[in-house]
Amino acid sequence: LEWQFNYDDLQKNGEIELEGELIMKSNLETRFEFSYQFNNEFEGFNPKDLNSVSWSLGYNPSEIVRLRIAFGIGDQIGYNLENIAVGNEINFRTFNSFQLSDKFRISPILRYSELRSKIDNSLYYKGYITRINFNYQFNRDFSVRLITEYDDFDKTFFSQPLIKWNPNPFTLFYVGGNIGYSRTEISKIFTSESAQFYLKFQYLIGN
Repeated sequence: LEWQFNYDDLQKNGEIELEGELIMKSNLETRFEFSYQFNNEFEGFNPKDLNSVSWSLGYNPSEIVRLRIAFGIGDQIGYNLENIAVGNEINFRTFNSFQLSDKFRISPILRYSELRSKIDNSLYYKGYITRINFNYQFNRDFSVRLITEYDDFDKTFFSQPLIKWNPNPFTLFYVGGNIGYSRTEISKIFTSESAQFYLKFQYLIGN
């Protein structure tokens, strides 16, 4: 149960959440959530009686493989629409990790969401965001990481490489960057639109 009020003591949000979780053998677990919002005020828009349900399933058969999926449906506010409205949302998410060796791990993530009008079922938006993390641990002190992500909503792609050296709690060195790409509907080609480089070195001298 949650109640939120603004500084004028007006109710911004009132919500009841019910959760249930079941943990089974073989590292299998499932979770169910139900949410009912009495109201959810946002910039003068104040919808009431919003319902949503979600379900998730996780499976970790070993330290090598970790799998998780989640699915949700219900009422959702379209905050970024030209005219803010409540629609019917469907979302799907999956978070996974694969330890391919003692040193190498891949973690793919996918999130999909769509929102449709409650009046005529027309589509407000739909799309997905996918991300993959690559981690290679050469030894306890030295590691390399690469994150790549594609945002289907904005048709953008970015990569984030990072090299890290941390031989002790008082010494840290890392170097990396962010590179962003966007795609135009006309050319269908990704072009670089932003780049950032960063470097940090930390060393404790004396006591």
